[in-house]
Formats: sequence, C-alpha cells, structure tokens
Amino acid sequence: MSGLDIVRIVLVALLALLLATTGGGKLAGAASSHGIRDSLHIGAAPWRLIGVFELILVVVLVVGIWVPVSGAIGAAGAIALMVGAVIARVRAGGEQRRTGVPADIVVGVLAIAALVVSALTA
Repeated sequence: MSGLDIVRIVLVALLALLLATTGGGKLAGAASSHGIRDSLHIGAAPWRLIGVFELILVVVLVVGIWVPVSGAIGAAGAIALMVGAVIARVRAGGEQRRTGVPADIVVGVLAIAALVVSALTA
C-alpha cells in the first residue's frame, strides 16, 4: 500500500463520517437538523431526501476504501451536494451564510481532494 493509498483512505473515510453524521441527523429528525432545515426554508420531504442521498454517498465512499473508482464517484457526489448546500445557504442569508457556507466549502475542498486522490489511485 502506497502513501497515496493511505491518504485516499483517510480522506474518503473522513468524508464518509461527515456525511453519515449529517445524513443520519436529517433522517433521525435531530433538533439541530430541523433548525438548519427551517432556516434554509426547505420542506421536510426534500430534507429527508437529501439525508438519504448523503447516506447513499456514505456507502459508495466506504466501498471506495477498497475500490478507488467508487471513492471517486462518492466524492463527486459530495462535491455536487456541497455546491447545492452553498447555494441554499447563500439564498437563506443570515447565520447560514456566515457560518454554513465556510463549513460547506471546507467539506467541498475535502471532497475535491478525495476525488483527485481516488482518481489517481484508481
């Protein structure tokens, strides 16, 4: 196993953990998740659908630990998810714009790094 493989595994696992936390919170109906949803003006059904998508990405990313092309696909999905999240937070304004956008950009950069490293090791 090369150093690049280790970097890929760490990036993909970290991204999967982040998405499992946020997706799980959406599906479990966590109070903090409801607060974010309401401030973004997103309905309950679309919010749950986003959570399902996040958990599907978790599975794809975990498979990516052993199959780099799966990690690349999962990372690409996470990038798309973060682009949508940034757009939603910018539209919502206020606290979502101030704190949520930078956090989503950090996750997006992590996803871009995971995509690049996964593609290089595929």
